[in-house]
Amino acid sequence: MQECLLQEDQASLYDPGAAPVAKTYEFEFAAPPEQVFTETVSAVSALGFSILHSEDTPTSVTFNTGASIWSTAGQDMTATAMPVSPSTSKLVLTGSTAPRGKDPQYGSWGERGRIAKGLAARVRGALDTDSADNGPLVAELARLAELHRTGDLSDDEYAQAKHRLLDG
Repeated sequence: MQECLLQEDQASLYDPGAAPVAKTYEFEFAAPPEQVFTETVSAVSALGFSILHSEDTPTSVTFNTGASIWSTAGQDMTATAMPVSPSTSKLVLTGSTAPRGKDPQYGSWGERGRIAKGLAARVRGALDTDSADNGPLVAELARLAELHRTGDLSDDEYAQAKHRLLDG
């Protein structure tokens, strides 16, 4: 599993009064972003997290993890699936400790990182299962998604092609 942890904003390291800055976790997958996003939403639901809202883009969702032994109000996190190439995408997870009333929470003891890595592992497992069962189907869906992304297929043509492919 290829993963990359980006550093915290350097300003927050020097200013003790600065608000905590979220870390960003990135995971690469051999699947189109639409498929990664679908598996991410499934994993978020399966883990019992609460979806707060979907973003303006069809590949981004914000959720709350709920209380745990590390944080009383959980983590507010956003997962976004982004294209890297026609056959790969990355899942970018950001977040911050959720507020609890007027009192801020401090010290979630690495909870966001554990959640990000666990969620990515679940998505990877689902994608591996899907690709083992539906390799040619997934490849064709990825090809259609790339044609749609580049403008070679209109929204209607893309929807019709997906429908034909999935409904056989």
